[in-house]
Amino acid sequence: MTGTTMRGRSGPTSESTSVWEEQHYTLTDGRQVLIRPVQPSDGALEKELIEHLSADTSRMRFLGGIGQVSRQLIKILTDNDSRHEAFIALGKDESGKQHAVGVANFACDPDGRTCECAIVVADEWQKTELDKFLLQELVDAAKLDGLDEIYSIESASNAAIDHVARELGFNCKSDPRDYTMVRYSLNLH
Repeated sequence: MTGTTMRGRSGPTSESTSVWEEQHYTLTDGRQVLIRPVQPSDGALEKELIEHLSADTSRMRFLGGIGQVSRQLIKILTDNDSRHEAFIALGKDESGKQHAVGVANFACDPDGRTCECAIVVADEWQKTELDKFLLQELVDAAKLDGLDEIYSIESASNAAIDHVARELGFNCKSDPRDYTMVRYSLNLH
């Protein structure tokens, strides 16, 4: 696994906050990916990724069924601004065609100090550390935005995110109102 160091980016009050450079990574299985900020023009790539997720992966990402992928959902997922940040991982299939193979995003809470994050990796790209690279991009972005905490609400049965979150230092707490859910959080200071 290889990657480059953290990049600079503009402050949280900028209209367009993403000035991150593209990052190339070699995954544990030897495949290459490019991770970069999501752009509004990535809608078709994100739609294709979501539509090709297995039912189980879709359930883990969206905490339930999603049905058809709407334009509104794609707009939300591809909108980087001062309150949202998103990264897309691009990989090539056997024919050399580039596809979205993972996406990570966060949205700031109304308090402006914390953000909720989410990650999804295409089924055939899981267990390659891509999820770890995507989560690290979100942590780096949240730190540079001056946020205090990044967190994620997950199904307690999501073993993949449990491993990655703990590896990156996230704490895990069960939801006292719903034993099927857990909250992973990382203090950014």
